[in-house]
Amino acid sequence: MSIAVAPDPAETPRRTRMSGEDRRVALLAAARTEFARHGFHGAGTAAIARAADCSEAILYRHFRSKRELLAEVLRAEIGGRLADARALAPPPGVTPGPGALPETLDARLADGEIGVTARLILLAISMSDDPEVGEAVRGAFLAVRAPLRGAVEAMQAAGAVRGDLDPEAVTWIWHGLFLAAAVRQAMAGDAAALGAVDAARVLAGLLEPPAS
Repeated sequence: MSIAVAPDPAETPRRTRMSGEDRRVALLAAARTEFARHGFHGAGTAAIARAADCSEAILYRHFRSKRELLAEVLRAEIGGRLADARALAPPPGVTPGPGALPETLDARLADGEIGVTARLILLAISMSDDPEVGEAVRGAFLAVRAPLRGAVEAMQAAGAVRGDLDPEAVTWIWHGLFLAAAVRQAMAGDAAALGAVDAARVLAGLLEPPAS
């Protein structure tokens, strides 16, 4: 008769103890990667919990469902684009200019994580009819657009951008250019998306007021 031998505690991996907030951050980071790689239906909460070094039970203490977890990931990911919009605002005492547009886009395309962002945006669009996910995505996109429009209006107030242009229309053009470049970068994985930087330079030139 075989006798079961209890595992040696010294050889049993021990999960890292974290504060509740740190564990939530770890779960969101793990879910971000899992959702970007496998989509909503392919992503597994067990895999997310393992990557965050915790159990599924702990995952569900922080998030009531996989949909809620995805909604939080998308809010954080799309909301992170707020930093891009704020980058267009100049430091105190510096006159803003539309040249910040191509510089910001170039920096974002050079970021190795842009592919993950693009895949999550595409996932968000594909699930926009879902009540929980769709509401989170629409709110996040609106939050991104507000500071971007504010930056355009600040440039107009400083005389660095043509005052006869509708700032909302300029915001649409810039936002669409960024999204198209990010998706191309994620899907093709080549340098073609850098053509968007040239397009942003053309846009910057068109935004400049005529020489007096």
